[in-house]
Amino acid sequence: MKEPKQRRSQGWVTLWYVVAVLVGIALAGIAMWQVPWWIDNHYLNDDLKQPVATTVTGVRTALLAIGAGGLAAVGILYTHRTLQHTRERDEEQAELTREGQYTDRYTQAVRQIASDKPAEQLGGIYALERIMRDSEKDHTTIVEVLAAFVREHAPAVLQPVSTQHRLRLARRILRAGAPDTTAQRESLTERDLREPHHPPEPVQAALTVLGRRPEGRDEPFRINLAWTDLRGANLQKARLKRAYLANARLERAYLANARLEGAYLVNAHLEWARLLETHLEGANLTDAHLEDAAMNGAHLEGADLTNARFDRAVMYGAHLEGADLTGAYLWAYLFGAHMDRANLDGTHLELATNLTVQQLVSARLRRSTYLSEDFAANDDVRARISVVEEEESRRIPGRSQDLSQTPSS
Repeated sequence: MKEPKQRRSQGWVTLWYVVAVLVGIALAGIAMWQVPWWIDNHYLNDDLKQPVATTVTGVRTALLAIGAGGLAAVGILYTHRTLQHTRERDEEQAELTREGQYTDRYTQAVRQIASDKPAEQLGGIYALERIMRDSEKDHTTIVEVLAAFVREHAPAVLQPVSTQHRLRLARRILRAGAPDTTAQRESLTERDLREPHHPPEPVQAALTVLGRRPEGRDEPFRINLAWTDLRGANLQKARLKRAYLANARLERAYLANARLEGAYLVNAHLEWARLLETHLEGANLTDAHLEDAAMNGAHLEGADLTNARFDRAVMYGAHLEGADLTGAYLWAYLFGAHMDRANLDGTHLELATNLTVQQLVSARLRRSTYLSEDFAANDDVRARISVVEEEESRRIPGRSQDLSQTPSS
């Protein structure tokens, strides 16, 4: 749509075209009358005989043809400009009409999702998706509206564990030979974790639309799904890069091949979730709960996994290259897991299964790493610890004096 200044400029251009045409006609008339005398003045001063008259007529005919051609060219140019202006006005009108239609459709869709009836909510969600695909300008607003819908209709409620339940869990963990850390943080009741659960259909629809939104558009924000209850949600192949999912409940969620690079999943609950080939490169999973999760082939390169729990998780072929596992409980099935350059400072690996010496020596081991007795006594492992700590002492003067003793297995 053109600005008022542009319209005024086009008006002046049109006026100058009209003036130029009038001046051109005047000059053509003068030329037809006078040019023959300017060219052949020494002949035309005599009596105007037949040959002379023929010459004058020929010159005037040629000038007339040239003038007609020029006038036709000016007419064509003017017609082109007129048609162009008409087309631009039509496009402006069409754009205004489209904007009005988008506004009407958006208003109606928002009314629908605000309804208490699931069918109307579904209609509104898919109407917003259609508007988002048709109108790039409305993309950001619609993404935020859908995220707000999920937060409103699926809020997460984390209940602290009762004293009796804490004692049961503590006895169970002590029997397994693992330290009891459950009393130090909020958790979910055992019933909550094990009961099948799925989001309401409209919430699932909103998540699906968010996960398949058009690519390549500017999104200067994180999709905010923090503190949402997404247990059992189907997020297969969902594109949620950099999404904000702190404290989200994603137990038993299906996240195979999902794109969660750079996502913020601090204290997120992903127990029993299916994270097959899921992309979590550079994600922040500090204090995340990944107990019993299926993480075959998951991409966790460069992820922050500080204090995360992986009890009984299956991580066959998982990619942990360069990940920060400081203080994490990596009591997982690690057959074929890639651990090159992973930071294992204070990482608990006492109960890890299918772990090999080759995997350990490819990581950044320290004396603070919790290992089983067999691994702690292995010469290659001990040599790797010495190399890593030597590198760090050179990089950080005085570091070697602060290193703790080897933790008990």
